[in-house]
Amino acid sequence: MIRRYILPVMILVLAGVPAVAGELVLPVFAHNLEGRSGSLWSSEIYLTNPGEQPVLVELARFLPGDISKPTPCDLFMPPTRVVPPQSATVWTANGLATDLGCAESARGGLVLRADGPVHVTSRLVNLGGDEDQGTAAVLSGRGEAFEAISIERLPAAGAHLLPALMWSRNPCGDLAFDTFVGFANPSADPVAVVLDIPHEGGRAVRIDGREVFLPHLVQIPGNSWHQFRLTPAADEGSPCGTVESFLLRVDIDAPLAFYASVIDRRSGDPRTVAPVPLTTD
Repeated sequence: MIRRYILPVMILVLAGVPAVAGELVLPVFAHNLEGRSGSLWSSEIYLTNPGEQPVLVELARFLPGDISKPTPCDLFMPPTRVVPPQSATVWTANGLATDLGCAESARGGLVLRADGPVHVTSRLVNLGGDEDQGTAAVLSGRGEAFEAISIERLPAAGAHLLPALMWSRNPCGDLAFDTFVGFANPSADPVAVVLDIPHEGGRAVRIDGREVFLPHLVQIPGNSWHQFRLTPAADEGSPCGTVESFLLRVDIDAPLAFYASVIDRRSGDPRTVAPVPLTTD
């Protein structure tokens, strides 16, 4: 059996195509999310209309995650933004928090609904402890880009790869990278996910600190978002390991939005990894 990996450039070409009218999934969203070393993460969304007619974009639903609304506000209709023809609009972090019912903090996925062609991207920004940026028109700071995916173009049931992830197999001292894998399920039905590292079946890894053996089954409930931190299990008695790149194989039994995020601890720079479909013949 010969395996072929569809080139990432094909994924980029598809990602650049504006979605037609319908629902789109933003696989990760955060507002005032505290991270390590005093980091604070918030998202803003960019809506681009390439057409000749205005496009109405609606915040259809939030896929939790977590959300905190100590002083919630009532929303009498779904929040919307109108994007004029051949122009772009920013859905600010402050506006998104209000449109989620005056959320103080949140993390999850978003489902947007558009009545015409629109290209939707977001930036997850490390505010560096500067919470006042939440009222600014556009956030500044190190950030990670994500793209909303049309429901019809979600990764399909089958095998996929998340390439070029980073970890240290047996670190002695501080870690150089953090690797996270996230899933956003816009369907009402759960999706079964099997995680594996090619050619390393049976090895132990830690998912959010819990040791498991590969391949490992995870269930993503309907209308939910989950993110896991992935680290190698300690290998007692082995010499200190160096930073390595590795592939994660992800098998899903239904369409699902997912991604990996690799963060350089020294610089704080994040990197988004998109899934590559795996074909066999």
